[in-house]
Amino acid sequence: MEWLIVYRSDYKNDAVNLKQMLAMNKMSVSILSVEKLVHLEDEDVNEKIKSATHCIILDDRLLSEEKTFFFYGYLIGRAKHVYSLKNEWASSMEFFKNVSIFVGLKKLMQNLESQIPSIVREEISSDSFHFLFNNGIPFTADSFAMYVAKDNREVCEHFVNAGIDVNCRTSDGTPMLNVATRNEQLDCVKWLLEQGANIDAISNDRGYSAVMDAVWKKDYSIAKFLVEKQANLDFIGFDGQNVLVLAVGSSSLELCELLAKAGANPNVKDKMGMSALEYAKLFKKDDIVKVLQ
Repeated sequence: MEWLIVYRSDYKNDAVNLKQMLAMNKMSVSILSVEKLVHLEDEDVNEKIKSATHCIILDDRLLSEEKTFFFYGYLIGRAKHVYSLKNEWASSMEFFKNVSIFVGLKKLMQNLESQIPSIVREEISSDSFHFLFNNGIPFTADSFAMYVAKDNREVCEHFVNAGIDVNCRTSDGTPMLNVATRNEQLDCVKWLLEQGANIDAISNDRGYSAVMDAVWKKDYSIAKFLVEKQANLDFIGFDGQNVLVLAVGSSSLELCELLAKAGANPNVKDKMGMSALEYAKLFKKDDIVKVLQ
């Protein structure tokens, strides 16, 4: 995002203050006096004009220079948005959607201050969408899932910035958090939760939550993290098993201890009419029996 502030000499201090405000929001800003617009052949002047995506015009006087009028018209055609004090030129350009006219500097400043957060979000979204498009990456949930599985954070962040929902699902109904868990990507699991992923989303294929997938994969680090984040331990998968039955089946004493201490019920029956504790006894897993009892 490149901002250009064009000012008449008596607005120089205001232009400097505006530049500082925009720079604080990590925007690139150039300033240019109206008087210099008569030197359009100047390389520096031309570069500032050509690179501008947003422009602020601090000029409330009648136009006297033909080149100045031409310049303002040029900005209308290429800049995403032009903010201007009311003047002869601006009054004739109000019907353009990308032109905002303000009577007085105070109103212009107030509008910019309130709009900057949304302007930044829109720009980031646009840049990220173009990144995906230019790199041949489809903006789909299945494509997002592929990069989640690899924990390719750069591309994943572009997906989120471009507007994809972190709670979207693959074509087979698998939530992104489950995708990251099944591929044992702890850092990506953490990142997805930070982005607002639902920790208790259930997959359409197995009926498993992310913590169930972590136990099924015997991934203690992800299971521990999800348990600490208060994942629900009471879900029953489509196979009739709960998370503690899965842990017993994995023969992992460590996982069984983790879940038992977190409050998982060892007496819940599965479709076979067996509980986690009963399975542990049946298969003589005495160390696990002690933990569950």
